[in-house]
Amino acid sequence: MKPYLWDPWATARTDPDRVAVIADGEESTYGDLTGRADALARGLRAHGIADGAIVSTDIPTGPAFFALALAALRHGFGLFPIDPDLLALPAGPSLLASVATAAHISAEPRAGGPALPCPVLTDTELTARAARAAGADGADGADGADGASASVPPPAAGRLVFATSGTTGLPQAVARARPRRPYRGVAVLERYGAGAGRGPHLMANPTYHLGTLGPALYALQAGSAVVVQRAWSCGAFTELADRHRADSVMLSPDRLIDLVGTGEAPHHPFRVVLHGGAACPPAVKRAAMDLFGPVLHEYYGTSKGVITEIGTAEWLARPGSVGRPLPGIRVEITRDGRPLTAGETGDIGIRLRAADRDPSDADVLRTGDVGHVDDEGYLFVLGRAESPREIRMARLEHDIRLLPGVTDAAVVDGAGDEPVCFVEHGDGSTFPDPVTAIEATADLLELPSPRTVLASSGSLPRTPSGKLRRADLVVLARSAPDDAG
Repeated sequence: MKPYLWDPWATARTDPDRVAVIADGEESTYGDLTGRADALARGLRAHGIADGAIVSTDIPTGPAFFALALAALRHGFGLFPIDPDLLALPAGPSLLASVATAAHISAEPRAGGPALPCPVLTDTELTARAARAAGADGADGADGADGASASVPPPAAGRLVFATSGTTGLPQAVARARPRRPYRGVAVLERYGAGAGRGPHLMANPTYHLGTLGPALYALQAGSAVVVQRAWSCGAFTELADRHRADSVMLSPDRLIDLVGTGEAPHHPFRVVLHGGAACPPAVKRAAMDLFGPVLHEYYGTSKGVITEIGTAEWLARPGSVGRPLPGIRVEITRDGRPLTAGETGDIGIRLRAADRDPSDADVLRTGDVGHVDDEGYLFVLGRAESPREIRMARLEHDIRLLPGVTDAAVVDGAGDEPVCFVEHGDGSTFPDPVTAIEATADLLELPSPRTVLASSGSLPRTPSGKLRRADLVVLARSAPDDAG
């Protein structure tokens, strides 16, 4: 299908009563959502927030949040969604300060927690401010049918700011480049299973991470309703998917592991199951294909955006790959600044499209990951590493994920030079002991004899986006063996 541009205001014009967002007992139509987005934008302007300025929010994912996100994208503001738990940490306010946040938008007046480096407003205060400003200005201050003032040219589109996962330490705020042109919506592509003629997108990871928020925001702009599952359980997931006849879903690997463990899929088949955000062991991915059908679509990227994608058929031909770069993006593999050939493992760098780069960005952005590309340009990611020893440990971690029954793995430094291998696995009664294979691989990689810590699936510490929290695993690795599991 040829892609076409679409946005929520187009859906509101053609079908204003179409449901846009559902979250628990909350529901909003496209007409309501776009009207609310326009009002929030007027409220931000009335409050003195300048064009292009960044505002943060901890509003829970749902109608109010998506209205604020659309207000930012269409009316030229930056939006930094930040998890309330992260904001409550001593380092939380410094994240807002690092991107010069002009105001923080909350659902309720803020009570407790560290002081923020900017004014705090509620979304209801913004809409009330907008109404007062419209009343004072009269008809000349009203928005047109498309949400823009008839006498003022539309601003350049807004942008999003994300906090990194913080798997290896403290999260960092990363601002995406602001587009130079007015907001035009998204190019609706068949492979994402979203659009005005499609069923809802099920947001089963209701976090602010790019990997989970991005697909939901895309689906909403393309014309699909978004159903938010705020409390995770496999039973609730299948019930929501069947009740709303969802056509697309994004699942982090830990969610895939849970669902594969139950062996139960919704009766209504998905058109596409998106997954990404962390490495997915091949055994888990194959089981997910058996459960959902040949509809898995994996992506790899950074807080700057998606870098590569791969569909089911491509992956089956190249198990373990995360795909080839999207048009206009280049992936480069280097070691000590030297370009490497296909098959050689090195640092993964990316050259973004010109439209996605900020003036302050380097020509080649380092991802912090290591991997290689094959002869056809398909990327294989081993993990995060800096030194030659860390690269060997990343290779060990990658090979552990290939072992039978392994559902996730992480290799970190223990006391001294001892590698500690944390290995999650499925059914303990049928799981083959991996220690001999791990020790043999470590020996081939010239690593010291490792210590292996076995854990049941889903029991190791993870970030809200589903990644293993390596900083916590390092603490466990350097404790006494009995304390580590």
